[in-house]
Amino acid sequence: MASSTSSAAVMVAGSASARRRFVAVQAAKALAGALLGGLFLAVMGRPDVAEIIALAGLLLPGLLALMGLTNLPLATLETASLASFAALIGYLVAITGGLQSPLVVWFALIPAEAALAGGRPAVTRAALAAALALLAVIAVEALHALPVSRLEFPGWQIYAGSALAAVIQSAFVATAAQERQRLADQAAAEGAAMYRFLADNAMDLITRHSSDGRIRFASPASRVLLGRPPEKLLGRAPSALVHPDDLKTMQAAFVEASYFGRASAAEVRLKRDDGSYVWTEMRCRPAQASAGQAADIVAVTRDISDRKAHERELIEARDLAEEANKAKSRFLANMSHELRTPLNAIIGFSEVMTHEMFGPVGSARYLEYASLIHESGGHLLDLINGILDMSKIEAGKFELDEEDFDLEEVASQAVHFVTVQADRKGVALQMAVPRECRRIYADQRALKQILVNLLTNGVKFTPRGGQVSLTARRDETGVEITVRDTGVGISDADLKRLGQPFEQAEGAHVRTQEGTGLGLALVKALSAMHGGEARIESVLGEGTAVVVRLPYAALDEKGSRLAPVCVLPLRGAAA
Repeated sequence: MASSTSSAAVMVAGSASARRRFVAVQAAKALAGALLGGLFLAVMGRPDVAEIIALAGLLLPGLLALMGLTNLPLATLETASLASFAALIGYLVAITGGLQSPLVVWFALIPAEAALAGGRPAVTRAALAAALALLAVIAVEALHALPVSRLEFPGWQIYAGSALAAVIQSAFVATAAQERQRLADQAAAEGAAMYRFLADNAMDLITRHSSDGRIRFASPASRVLLGRPPEKLLGRAPSALVHPDDLKTMQAAFVEASYFGRASAAEVRLKRDDGSYVWTEMRCRPAQASAGQAADIVAVTRDISDRKAHERELIEARDLAEEANKAKSRFLANMSHELRTPLNAIIGFSEVMTHEMFGPVGSARYLEYASLIHESGGHLLDLINGILDMSKIEAGKFELDEEDFDLEEVASQAVHFVTVQADRKGVALQMAVPRECRRIYADQRALKQILVNLLTNGVKFTPRGGQVSLTARRDETGVEITVRDTGVGISDADLKRLGQPFEQAEGAHVRTQEGTGLGLALVKALSAMHGGEARIESVLGEGTAVVVRLPYAALDEKGSRLAPVCVLPLRGAAA
């Protein structure tokens, strides 16, 4: 931004200088015209109409000088000055003898003055105007329509005076041209000094390369970045500086900038003078190209070693985290397997004791203890099964075994599983599975686990006198199963976390309940593996509803699967 501001300031200053120069030149021309007019009046006396017009033309530059002090565009004023000057010279030549006039030499001054106004186009237009004015004089003289000149001086005196005036006018033009060239040279020197200062003091390395990549210029920052002085880099090819593995990357960036004229960037390792490599970011852009040739390349190179080191740390940390997660999943799977074997024995033996299959146990307290052992073992086995299933899902080893089955039967089994718990808490259970929803296509065991988890949560967080319901419906988007309770509900803050493994809602009532926080996570994961989703809707203090949508589970009356109208996430997607 600072660079653009300074450039704008230079442009404004240059425009003001050009306007002052225009005003000065026009004022000088008006003064010279006034002197010539006064001399003419002193010698010739009272002028006629034609001479009055000529005298007014001599004073016209004064009006242009005044107009230069206004906001009129300078280009318009310069064009008007050249046109009026050409017309004035042609008119003066016409009234002073035509081609015999000593003022013919003044036509040569018109293109010279135009050189002050601009470049080649301005000179071309001025030369054309002078030629047209001269042709007009020739045409008038050929028609014998020239006015009678009142000049009666000897020819050499008139020519000498005209030549002297032309010399004075050309002196003004030459002085102004020199001043303009001096200002241009000064601006160029200041610009070169500014860019040299920036290049010498920039922390980034600035280089200029030929189209084949060889270095033509290098800034002093090469000492800090590469440990080499700039002169040791001149003429070097990319292969002598860049790491072999990064050579193609650098060459691609150079080709993009030089041959296609587009800015490009590359992250490459450059070789330092001590043989070590430093990570750099090289931004390339094309320099101005010659016609039909590939452009040179200007590159700005920055040290990004710290950033690359940070990236490596992040990658290593990610790899360690992934490895730790895999190790955790393997550990949980192994531990779950190891724990299930003795638990099955505990549950089986306690069940034998509870039913007194080999005779009476004796004390009734033993039967109560056996029943508690059986119940606790079953609860612990459910927790281990949940952990094992989540580990399999995270490891991508959980596979669905889909089949056609009766949803009402599986739902009844799930309701029966939580009946004892619901009766103890005084919570009513309801179930409604319409006829069109009874036959579905899904993994029976996974769906049963979904329903058991949702019903268990509903009963767990519903106070005495509440109700938990299981309903199903089928529409054009698939089968939708809803488990709704009238329990404590879930806050908006907890809703954002629930469904992630081992996350539970906060609250005094929740903390009194057992659980690992895997229930909803398993529901979401298993629903996603079926190509569906599980959506939680809850109002704190009023209850919770979990809606499980299975788009690929619907069957028609003939047992054929119905394709859903809307497209859902791919089957088997992660939760």
